[in-house]
Amino acid sequence: MLSEVVSILITDRDGCYLDGTLGEGGHAKAFLERLEPAGCLYGVDRDPEALAIARENLRPFGNRAHLSLGNFRDLPDVVPPEWRGKVSGIFLDLGLRSSALDLPERGFSFQKDGPLDMRFNPEVGRSAAELLARIRPKELQRILEAGTTRASPRAIVRAIVAWRDERRPLQTTGDLVRCLRKGLGRKAGPKLLSSVFSTLRMEVNREMEDLDVALATLPGLLRIGGVLCVLSYQSQEDRRVKLAGRATPQDPLTGIGVGLEPITKKPLRPTDEECRRNRRSRSAILRALRRAPVEDPS
Repeated sequence: MLSEVVSILITDRDGCYLDGTLGEGGHAKAFLERLEPAGCLYGVDRDPEALAIARENLRPFGNRAHLSLGNFRDLPDVVPPEWRGKVSGIFLDLGLRSSALDLPERGFSFQKDGPLDMRFNPEVGRSAAELLARIRPKELQRILEAGTTRASPRAIVRAIVAWRDERRPLQTTGDLVRCLRKGLGRKAGPKLLSSVFSTLRMEVNREMEDLDVALATLPGLLRIGGVLCVLSYQSQEDRRVKLAGRATPQDPLTGIGVGLEPITKKPLRPTDEECRRNRRSRSAILRALRRAPVEDPS
């Protein structure tokens, strides 16, 4: 949904913009191409490999592109002080970049055997294998029920516990697939496997927690009229963004409420043509919120 994002987000062609999920720099490149020479962008990504590719792809823009390794939830602490309250637009793409999904060594896909890692930054935090080795059954069930896994969470937990009881470690994506197929039989089809992998990835990377923090703090970086644009792919992500348009986040600098108003009545979805070109875009949901003035309660 590149064209839709660019047309909604870029409201000031001389403005400053933030890309909190830089990836390989595809969206950032389109933003910078749309901006005038005075316009600039600050981008972060948690994946060192993606950041290295983005640096190369955005090299032609010189010092108009400021890139660093980091989590979008931390943007209020890392953007230049002079940008705070003056940013024209913030973009978050909550999906997993396709090139990482296709790498077996990252452990994101059930279709390719590799280490059961799933971390965006392989040097930070615990892997999915470490999570499953130590997590308590009740906590695992809570995670599955709260995530994208709606079918058979108890059966999934039983299968994993039984596998562990046999002292068989879950070290690879293939181990987890065999574990689920042994415990659930024919129920462990592609849809269920995909949802389990997605839920575990989101837990390993604390994606919902990061999104909650970001939605509560990033709007304070926007100027009045500035736009927050979010591409989500899961219902729980979209629900959080939708509710952000009804809440009043607090400016982290002034403590004053930040008003947000939806730009479109309904979220935008990819066109049929885009879905044909890119099957992974089918679940994309685009919401955009504009910062509106809110009176100081004092």
